[in-house]
Amino acid sequence: MRIAFFAIALAMAAPVSAQTVSETFDRISGERTIAYTADGSMDTTRPVFTFEGSFVGDASSAAISLAFVSASEGGGVPAPRFAACHNIDWFVDGRSLAVRPASHRGSVVDGEMIELIEQDVTLEWAAAVADGQEVRYRVCRDEYAFTSRDIEAFGRIAAKLKSATLTSSATRPGQPASPAAKEVDYKGMNWRPKHPGSF
Repeated sequence: MRIAFFAIALAMAAPVSAQTVSETFDRISGERTIAYTADGSMDTTRPVFTFEGSFVGDASSAAISLAFVSASEGGGVPAPRFAACHNIDWFVDGRSLAVRPASHRGSVVDGEMIELIEQDVTLEWAAAVADGQEVRYRVCRDEYAFTSRDIEAFGRIAAKLKSATLTSSATRPGQPASPAAKEVDYKGMNWRPKHPGSF
């Protein structure tokens, strides 16, 4: 995702003090976007985690991205760590979550290797994370865990995703339109009786 590289820059500049679940709506395209970036950390061994979900009419998509930074240690550009092994396995309260395959790409920025691992997720996945007490994920052989604040943020995300789904289903073009107001036949000044003696 595009925003992950911006998240890297933010995370390297200063730690983020609080999670923010943002929501935007583009009136021209009708796209609604819900995004979240986990707390930043100066520990570059941990990824910067980003979630983004979007809705346009009945179409929806959601994905997470993990951005890893490998700094040069004086010997040139570091080799990518996850090019050959970048599966992401999810566990909520000890139970495995079904997920789709992940993709990997790497870029060199200012002598550092930035690796971006992306994975499409479902709205059910987000709801399961929101309902969990302990959320862990494994990238290849490295394990990481969500903080309690990350899980709380997914509670807000799940609520927004549910709202967006209900909103899009309420405005589907196949639904019958509300009945049109009955047209009033305006007679103008023709209200006078045709036979004045009828009074």
